[in-house]
Amino acid sequence: MDATTWVKPFAELDAACLAVAGGKAANLGELTRAGLPVPPGFCVLTAAYEAATRGVSLDAVAAAPTAENAAALREQIRAIDPPPEILAAIAAAYRALGPDVAVAVRSSATAEDLPGASFAGQQDTYLDIRGEAAVLDAVRRCWASLWTERAVSYRAHQGIDPQGVAIAVVVQEMADAAVSGVIFTADPLTGRRGRCVVDASWGLGEAIVSGEVNPDHFMLDTASGAVLERRLGDKRLAIRRGIVREQLPDGSGAACLPDAQLAELARLGDRVERHYGSPQDLEFAFDHAGKLWLLQARPITTVYPLPDERQPGLRAYFSFNVAQGVIGPITPLGVDIFRLLAGGIGRKLGLHLPDGPPVFREAGSRLFLDATTALRDRFGRRILFIALQHMEARSGEIFKQLLPEFPPSATPAWRTALRILGLAAHSRVPLRLLQALIDPVGRRERAQAATPLLLALGALPADATRAQRLDTLERMFREGGPLILDRVLPTAFAGIAAGTLAAKLLGAKATTAELQIAKRGLPFNPTTEMDLALAEIQSEADLTAFLERYGHRGIAEIDIGVPRWREDPSSLRAALRNLGRQTDPTKAPRVQFQRGAAEAEAMVRELTARGGPVVGFLLGRMRALAGLRELHKTQMVALIARG
Repeated sequence: MDATTWVKPFAELDAACLAVAGGKAANLGELTRAGLPVPPGFCVLTAAYEAATRGVSLDAVAAAPTAENAAALREQIRAIDPPPEILAAIAAAYRALGPDVAVAVRSSATAEDLPGASFAGQQDTYLDIRGEAAVLDAVRRCWASLWTERAVSYRAHQGIDPQGVAIAVVVQEMADAAVSGVIFTADPLTGRRGRCVVDASWGLGEAIVSGEVNPDHFMLDTASGAVLERRLGDKRLAIRRGIVREQLPDGSGAACLPDAQLAELARLGDRVERHYGSPQDLEFAFDHAGKLWLLQARPITTVYPLPDERQPGLRAYFSFNVAQGVIGPITPLGVDIFRLLAGGIGRKLGLHLPDGPPVFREAGSRLFLDATTALRDRFGRRILFIALQHMEARSGEIFKQLLPEFPPSATPAWRTALRILGLAAHSRVPLRLLQALIDPVGRRERAQAATPLLLALGALPADATRAQRLDTLERMFREGGPLILDRVLPTAFAGIAAGTLAAKLLGAKATTAELQIAKRGLPFNPTTEMDLALAEIQSEADLTAFLERYGHRGIAEIDIGVPRWREDPSSLRAALRNLGRQTDPTKAPRVQFQRGAAEAEAMVRELTARGGPVVGFLLGRMRALAGLRELHKTQMVALIARG
């Protein structure tokens, strides 16, 4: 066979070579072909490992991945005598690097440095290897390290079949490192993009990777290369060429890298991240001549994925999942349903949104809303924070911390306000708000009566075809959104707005705590009514009656792809067991709700006496309407369950 069957230089490898070169070598080949400053080297391909170990049985490790079986397998592999053509190919490739050049010999497993999992450190690395015999021995040891106890256990945990793994070996010229370290092209703690994190120290990077040295730590702005954070370590240990461990005096008084080289690292990190399209964990070295070398690149697997962004610059995203109390992913059909609902509401506002609002983004199978435009608009900020105050107050506090990084645009606040008012007027929302304040009972009943109308949108004949079912599903959500916007949302918002205006009029005459008391025990909240009904279940007959009324609800109920309580009531039974532990009748949920309502009514009377009849009118409307704030969600859930 040709020598290229067993060995290939980096320049002949790329990401498509994973199966034959392993993750590390494929990455180094990809980076070399991209013109990045990678030290030269070659890869001993998986074919060489497979040919050399053809007589070695994996049955024992496959059946029982124990430490004893792994150790026995390693010894067999270290003792093998590879075919002469493989030995000759490795020796020739090594000689091509230069006479007696010092190299690093590293494993490159086919399940290593992958986008979905990082197997870094699972196999062995040998540094400062010189001479053909030493290189060949290090290659055999790397082959054996595929079966270390740690590697075997890790792959078993990941569900990787031991019969399907192989290992290649990287042989790479060692940079004569004066300073080495690691670069994270996104902040590994916060996941923030546009931030480059560098840890660096004297000598080879092994001291940092192994945790033996306290390195210098820098946070850089990727775009400008400016140092945002600088924390100098003592750098008391350096590993030099020849694997000489040198103890150093306290180096915390001076950085091992000047700002110009840090900016160069930021540019390198940005270039590699752009090449791969995702945050990267890099190893680098500056040699004694000041040349920067890229030693390794692998994806950072611990940062949360970002949406595929269509616009440049810093963006701020709001988790729709978190706002709805859904921590797990939403099914693809569940996301499509929300696009249909939002598109229908947009049409009611006079907007053409066939694919849903452009602010919708997906990442990690979760749904996000792009809040960037709102944060950069003076009036949009106010609307955003008012909405978050009633929806997800914790996120609102985080957004407030981000304001300095999103300076407002030059657009006057009145212009945005007029545009929003125009959209609202098109849908007759201001009129519905006024009607709710004038006739709260009538508008509340009209909002509640929307539920059967929504469900009627999903009516189908018993013999409906699949195409008819799909058409009905789409119509149900496209038309359901406008119906909720017309009948329900303005009515609930009128109650919320009335309470907000009352607080403004009261000013210093009422404390925040007193205003909160006035909101206790709000009537007409369907979620509260459901919770109270759940707490009063005493028998299987009660549970059956509860499921007849609320069986369409469930855990993560906003997702059409999850089971309903009527399909799986196990979570309800668990909740009932917890409720059954409460034996004090004075702490029963309905008793506490009624007590809160009585305290609220008393507080409304007190605040009315302080603020006058207008305040009393507004607080009365708040209590008559604000409880409907959950109605639109329960109606959407009923619609989703119908689908």
